[in-house]
This record gives sequence, C-alpha cells and structure tokens, in this order.
Amino acid sequence: MFNFCPEIEKIVKSIAICAQKNSVSTYFVGGIVRDMLMDIKIKDIDILIEGSAIEFVNNYKEHFKNVFDININSIHKDFDTAKTVINGVDIDFASTREEDYPFSGCLPLVKNIGCPIHIDLKRRDFTINSIAAKILCEEDRLKYKIIDPFFGKEGIATKKLKILHKKSYIDDPTRILRGIDFALRLGFDFCDNDKALIKDYLKNPERSGLSIERVKLTLRKLFSDTRHGKEAYRWILEEKIYRIWQNEIDFKTHWGERLCESISIFSIKKPYNVYLGAIFDNKKYKECFSVKNNEDLNFEIFNFFKDFSSYDLAIYFAIHNDKNAVYYYKKLRNIKIKTTGDDIITLGFRQGKIIGKILRELLRQKINHPESLKNKEEEKSFILSRFVP
Repeated sequence: MFNFCPEIEKIVKSIAICAQKNSVSTYFVGGIVRDMLMDIKIKDIDILIEGSAIEFVNNYKEHFKNVFDININSIHKDFDTAKTVINGVDIDFASTREEDYPFSGCLPLVKNIGCPIHIDLKRRDFTINSIAAKILCEEDRLKYKIIDPFFGKEGIATKKLKILHKKSYIDDPTRILRGIDFALRLGFDFCDNDKALIKDYLKNPERSGLSIERVKLTLRKLFSDTRHGKEAYRWILEEKIYRIWQNEIDFKTHWGERLCESISIFSIKKPYNVYLGAIFDNKKYKECFSVKNNEDLNFEIFNFFKDFSSYDLAIYFAIHNDKNAVYYYKKLRNIKIKTTGDDIITLGFRQGKIIGKILRELLRQKINHPESLKNKEEEKSFILSRFVP
C-alpha cells in the first residue's frame, strides 16, 4: 500500500513491532494517507499514537537503540508530541487528541490526549484528511487497515472537499484558505454544501479569536507554489475570501498578473512574501516615481529606488506597473564608484562637506552615463575636471 524504500519500510516495521509489544495502536493519518491513495509521492512521515507519543518514543528508543541510530530532537509535553530522526529519516510522532474552539478562529484547546482514533479523526479539517491507516506487522510483513468513518476515500475519488461538521469554518476560517490550497494543488473543488457554508460565513464573519499572524501563516503556504499564486490571489478577491480577516480591500485584482510576473523579473526566492506584501503592506508603496529632470533621469531613478529590496521592487512594480523599477534592478542597482573619500584627500582636497559633494557628483556621472568612468584613474580625472583642490 505504502511504497516506502527498504530503509524506511524497515523502520516502519520496527515501529509496528514496538507498538504490538506495548499494546499500543499506531497509525498513518491525514495527508500521508491521502497522498498514498492519490499515488502522490510521500514527503513527510507522521505517525499517530493512540496513547502517549512521548512514552511510545521512549519505549521505542529503548527497544531499538542497538538497531537504529535514534535521536529524539524535541518533545512537546502539552500536546504529547515528539520529533525524531531515525537512521537519518525525520519522523514525527503525535498523540491522538480532541480539540475545542472557544472562539472563532482561535487556536484550539487540546483535551483527551490518547483518545480512540475515531474521536481524533473528528477534529480534522476535510474528509479527505480524516482517513487513518493502522500500521500492523503480521508474519513479519507490514499490513495496513484503512479507517475511513467520514468517507474520505469517496471525497478523493470525486475530488470534492467536504468539512466534517457545519461549524467547521466558523471554528477555524483558515480552513477555507487550506481548502483553496488543496483545490489548486490537487485539482479538488468544494462540494456544493461547503460552498454555501463558506458564502454564509463570509457574509457575517466571526473573527473574535482570529490572529492575523495565523492568517498570514496559512496564506504563506498557499502562495508558496508559484504555479498557483496568481489563481489563489484572484480567488481571494473575486470570492471575497479576504473577509476572513478584513471587511474591505485596498489591494486590486489586476495586480495579480504582475505579481506573478514580478516574482520572475526580480528573482524572488520566497514568492509568498510578494503576495503577502501586496495584500497587507501595499500602503508603503503608494508613492510612484515621477521624472523631474530628464537630463538627470538615471540618477533620479537610482535615488528613488536605492533603498528598495528585491521584494519591495516586486510589489511596487505589481502595484504601479512602472518599468523604471525594472530598469533600476537590471541596469542601475549595482553601479558603484571606485574612488573613496581618502582617495579624494590624496588629490589635495581638504576634509569636510566638499568630499561628500564630490562623491555624489561622481556617482551622478557614473549612473547617468554608465559606460563612462571605467576605472579609478578616469574617476580622478573627472573630479579634477570639475573641482579645484
């Protein structure tokens, strides 16, 4: 069922053996099961323990310390979770649990740690992520028993996203954003009932417990894939998904095309920063460059954009469609003069404001005429042609 390489299969088998020795049930759950059923390559290995994950990991290390290189990197006692590295493979262990949401959008309160698996599955976001695979080892062979109380396999087959209860989007409205991520990344769509629930929520959103940082964290994942960023941005505006965190918008639909373009133009390594900047920080980029002196155009462009990071340039370009930002990035940003203040003093000039004035004039000449002043000697000749020591 799970096409692990021999090394990982050996580790998983040892986990199943340890679980059976300690009368504990272990499961794959959520994304790893969904991806397996969709024949998608599995990236992360998370194991759910019907009991205490920390206790299980400690027992496992004791049982197999002479077989594997086992490191417990961290434990979280409040949630009863543990992060491990086993023979170089990252494996996270979590305990089954229940969750309550006292206020809409808040982080859930954890209770009933170690509860039965069917109770844990009720807290998941969508039916497609509420499928578990119990890990068994019988006759020295790994076997898996699928547990699917909410018909997640049916959701995978029909490519429909469906929440587990009608208050799910009220409890955690960021699930709407996660649903968009699944829709774009996996080719799913919300079922009709979910579309109606989302529309009802957005008419009168409840944000009493919602943290904007939590929203940004979810959006960051949504915008991480450059293939779908433009479509996600369009979806958020056209379907008024932004009402999860604010009533009115100050970012525009037509920016979406240029946001995608600017990520490529300005070699942005983390595309989500550009989308988040356009959505949350666009007021920083209200001022648009305007030409005051055509003869000094390059220098004016340089001075306007010199403190902009690549990230700033990308957002500014998306908002204003100002090709001067692109010109600065490609032609002007790396222009530097070689002459220093000490060099100017050796030419006979005295310490003081004149040094700064000379350096500025030198930089102006170099930027307005990029092919001029190719070395320090030409720069010195230029200084002496304009200034008298």
